[in-house]
Amino acid sequence: MTRTLLEWVFTSVFLILVVLALRAALGRRISARMRYALWAVVLVRLLVPATLPAADFSVLSVSGPVRTQIETYRPAPEAPVRTPDASPRAEAPAAAERPASPAPEAAKSAAPTVREVLPLVWKCGMAMMACWVVGTNLRFWQMLKKRRKPLPVEGCRYRVFLVEEGLASPCLFGLWRPAVYLTPAALASQASLGHVLAHEETHARHLDPLWSLLRSVCLVVYWFDPLVWIAVSASR
Repeated sequence: MTRTLLEWVFTSVFLILVVLALRAALGRRISARMRYALWAVVLVRLLVPATLPAADFSVLSVSGPVRTQIETYRPAPEAPVRTPDASPRAEAPAAAERPASPAPEAAKSAAPTVREVLPLVWKCGMAMMACWVVGTNLRFWQMLKKRRKPLPVEGCRYRVFLVEEGLASPCLFGLWRPAVYLTPAALASQASLGHVLAHEETHARHLDPLWSLLRSVCLVVYWFDPLVWIAVSASR
């Protein structure tokens, strides 16, 4: 693994652990806005493979000029010593250079190496995970379209539908044109209806459908990392 990939993985793990620790220690004392900000930092670290800026001062940077001089230093060749009675032909001729024997070719193994297999496994896992996420949302969307009934509600800026069966609880669904889907229990009283609508409108103001999409992207990319699954569950 390259240094960039290692830094990406380790900083992501560190940030997730820090946010989970703060969430466990402080609980509801952390405001909703701060919780969004903390998980946004984790999200950016997971989805943006950027390297952190290197420190200006380090042992390696200080020793760099010295190491360069040592590596580039070459001693001057000494002149050959000749005796007075030596003739030009008395010099020992240079040994005839033997042609370098070709290095034997390394035996190529039929089995692929681990470095070749792991990227393929990762990409196959991402493809399967993406199909599962898209398929699950499409099935849910088809169910909503099939069973929903328009419900006129005054004072709600979003479309409201009633789903009499198949929906466990009211929800906000849709990325570009989100709509509120209600269950019969939400219509038990005017007060409960008002609370449910306020709850779903808050989800829309906080752009929670977009957050849900980005969480799904994290699961697709990091399908193999249980810590990312924990972070996605805790950030809902």
